[in-house]
Amino acid sequence: MTKQPRWAPDPETYAARKATTDDTYREVADRDAQLRDTGIWWTEVDTARILPSDTDRAWRRFRASLPELVWNAATLEGNSFTLPEVRSLLDGITVGGHRAADELQVLALNEAYGALRDMIGYGRFHIDKSTSDRLNRIVALHETPDAGRFRGEGTLRRNGSELLRARFATLRERLAETDDPRLRALIYFCSAARTRFYAGGNERTALLMMTGILISNGFDAISIPGARRLELDHALDTVVTTDDATELMSFLIDCAASAD
Repeated sequence: MTKQPRWAPDPETYAARKATTDDTYREVADRDAQLRDTGIWWTEVDTARILPSDTDRAWRRFRASLPELVWNAATLEGNSFTLPEVRSLLDGITVGGHRAADELQVLALNEAYGALRDMIGYGRFHIDKSTSDRLNRIVALHETPDAGRFRGEGTLRRNGSELLRARFATLRERLAETDDPRLRALIYFCSAARTRFYAGGNERTALLMMTGILISNGFDAISIPGARRLELDHALDTVVTTDDATELMSFLIDCAASAD
């Protein structure tokens, strides 16, 4: 018999749990508190591999690398656009031979990254629901009628939206108590990807929020290469089925370190 996640408001959206292993349940000092606050747990990871910069430099590098960030994020979703094609599309040049949905996804990602750029540039990026909702509304606009609203808040109303809002509140409280902004960003991404606050665009929204946290604190954005999609999928599957985010955190750190 499989188990459903302990606090899933609508369990049918989650994969069935894997059989547990001894490694899954290794000792973690505050594992219960981690799960209570974020819905995930993790062991110590080496955030020092994410090297500091300064906020202005990180922001300039972020602006300069927007096409690559858009392309990588789209590729992770199975989008068929190449980097040169993404550059052309963002320059307003029509690119043929692709599904309309792929083109709309690239354009939506570009708009979302542009909105994030402006939030950071004007000092308006915050770890709050309104910021996350705004970014999700952009990235998932063409994918779900409930873009920008937590599951249960939109047209497909069902019990559970209160639980998701409570989960977000406890996540924010945990992040406010986390001194290391790199760990703060990792926790946010993993918890949001695990919780799946929205009907669509969850990983993209979590990636945008993680990027905002890092750049606002003087660290470069973590860009996950499309070529590492299978590694990401495996790490996401692990956190969804076991709540253990250690592998996913380590993977994100490795992506950051490999880019230096």
